[in-house]
Amino acid sequence: MRPPRGRGGGGFRGGRDGGGRGFRGGGGGRGGGRFPPRDEGPPSEVVEVASFVHACEGDAVTKLTNEKIPYFNAPIYLQNKTQIGKVDEIFGPINESLFSIKMMEGIIATSYSAGDKFYIDPAKLLPLARFLPQPKGAQQAFRGGGRGGGRGGRGGGFRGRGRF
Repeated sequence: MRPPRGRGGGGFRGGRDGGGRGFRGGGGGRGGGRFPPRDEGPPSEVVEVASFVHACEGDAVTKLTNEKIPYFNAPIYLQNKTQIGKVDEIFGPINESLFSIKMMEGIIATSYSAGDKFYIDPAKLLPLARFLPQPKGAQQAFRGGGRGGGRGGRGGGFRGRGRF
């Protein structure tokens, strides 16, 4: 039998990744590590999403004017496509929602006045129906089984030697 090479030479846990590093090895988890987060730049078109209500603790509180709901962290622009911040919190009743904008560095929320319009990339909006309960009769879209499902959980299956 050969001695293990370097750190973590295989075995039940650890594998090639360098021995038990805990959850999900060192690969950066789901979707992490591959590319640096890219700055997408201004979109080709923007649509009105909200109007300014007031400033609160450095954020801008805005009233939703679009029938769709913005993604969290979606960039918010002025009409000339200059980014001013990102969607932070969405709150209020579903029929008259408000949301706060976390301002970018150097942009002050108090510099806007009530009624000022803010814009968003239309691709960063979700239909309101996504947030409403589906009627009982509605057929739900079938999404194939879960990834790697149907293989049993931990243990199970083998029951020892039983009685003989």
